Amino acid sequence: MKNLITIVMIFMVGCCAMAFAQDGKVAFFKKVSGDVSIKRGETIVAMAEGNPIFKSDVLITKADSSAGIIFTDGTTIAVGQNTECNIKDYIFDPEANAYAFDLYLKKGKAIYNSGRIGKLSSDKVSLETPNAIVGTRGTHFIIQVD
Repeated sequence: MKNLITIVMIFMVGCCAMAFAQDGKVAFFKKVSGDVSIKRGETIVAMAEGNPIFKSDVLITKADSSAGIIFTDGTTIAVGQNTECNIKDYIFDPEANAYAFDLYLKKGKAIYNSGRIGKLSSDKVSLETPNAIVGTRGTHFIIQVD
């Protein structure tokens, strides 16, 4: 029974990843609290739970706000108040063995928990800040930029 549940979960994540890849979505908001928005080009759009996130989007949270994000490979990021981060690059294509996860945290706090990209190709995961670059090896961490 446990193996069946695992197989079903893997299938569901795979289906979600294929659906996301077809329309350019790289993630979605699982949880939104307070004033959370996305800057897409020159347009700023208020976000709600379930809204998609695309490569190059800039996530912005205001005071007393936070968001939980799930990427197509299962990577999760939680961001706190007064955060600004840019999804610079994201590729999750296991069939082509192509992976990239490049996030720029300009300010604020983020909690990262690696998904399949971190496990399959950890050298393709990078989190940058104004003063540092964090390389991961399939793990989780908290980072804060003041």
